Amino acid sequence: MARREIAYFRVFHEVSRAILSVLDSKEVLRLIVRRIVPAMKLKAASLRLLNEETNDLELVASRFLSKKYLRKGPLNADKSVPEVLDGRPVLIHDAQNDPRIQYPKEKAEEGIASILSVPVQIHNKVIGMLRLYTSSPRSFTEEEIEFVSALGEMAGLAIINARMYEKEKEKLAKLFKKAGIEPVHKERIKKYGIKTVEGETFDIKRSTEFFKILHEVTRDLLYDLNSREVLASMVEKAIQIMHIKGCCIYLLNDTAGGLDMVASGGLSNEYLEKGPLEANKSMPGVLKGKTVYIKDVATNKNIQYRDEAIREGIVSILSVPIFVKDYVIGELRLYSAEEREYDKEEIEFILASAEIGGIAITNTKFYQRLKHDIKFWESTLSYLDKG
Repeated sequence: MARREIAYFRVFHEVSRAILSVLDSKEVLRLIVRRIVPAMKLKAASLRLLNEETNDLELVASRFLSKKYLRKGPLNADKSVPEVLDGRPVLIHDAQNDPRIQYPKEKAEEGIASILSVPVQIHNKVIGMLRLYTSSPRSFTEEEIEFVSALGEMAGLAIINARMYEKEKEKLAKLFKKAGIEPVHKERIKKYGIKTVEGETFDIKRSTEFFKILHEVTRDLLYDLNSREVLASMVEKAIQIMHIKGCCIYLLNDTAGGLDMVASGGLSNEYLEKGPLEANKSMPGVLKGKTVYIKDVATNKNIQYRDEAIREGIVSILSVPIFVKDYVIGELRLYSAEEREYDKEEIEFILASAEIGGIAITNTKFYQRLKHDIKFWESTLSYLDKG
């Protein structure tokens, strides 16, 4: 069970990153069904979106369902587990004999025993269903249902994210067309992969907490394009779950060669205002993509403002790079008041947080640049029309 909990944390990490870095929502939906099957040891999975005109649930992604089964006929939202449309998960223990299920014969032929359906929602409106299929009768724990429901929510948020981008991109495209201009540069967002770290021992409760924290931060990001507020929330959550003294997020200032603080928590104003951090003097290995751990600040020479750190009561510092694609743009630092060791699972959680932080910053800058382009071309075309 412990290893399955760890898998949940990693699957959610991968899906949330894909939502933030892949603008094609269908690609994210395919990723969800592809990754959830092995994570939960299922026979198959599918994701369908509601067609409001026909009231049918149209397939957008599936995994390990035969072509014959997928071609069985349309699924009507009012006839196929309609309770899910009320916004709650529904388990059908005996899918071959339950009256709420369409096509029971085809399910028997496909070898489907139980089905768990969870809603895909946008702002409390159900727009589809994520379905899990098992080959033998099965119940699901509350934790499993929460995990699947979170992925259903992520599916809805992926669609929101993609629609927001498409809406703004469409505005800009119309302006270009009006002016007879072909855009020279089209930004392409690279899909992020995930590198997992295997631990030898697992804490089920803590792993579940890690999953929930990442879920909360990702939701914050998808609902709020103000990255500073998201990063501030991330810092506070890191302090609470890691039981540390403080946490800071720094961004690299390419012009000055320093590290600019954009979020902090748990540290005094006196310490935060101690002076500028120089990137090549303050734990320089982090900007080369390395995770740097200083066990005892008092005996380490790679620390700027060591005396100030000692007065602040800081004993250990863990610093991880914030990546955007292949570039380090900043650091996430954890400060503890005692000598603190971090296990592999904790390191993975911090790395995941740093990656989401990096994408939060990038998405905000990209969205702001797109909005700026729209305003620029609107004002330019208005000026030309007047001329």
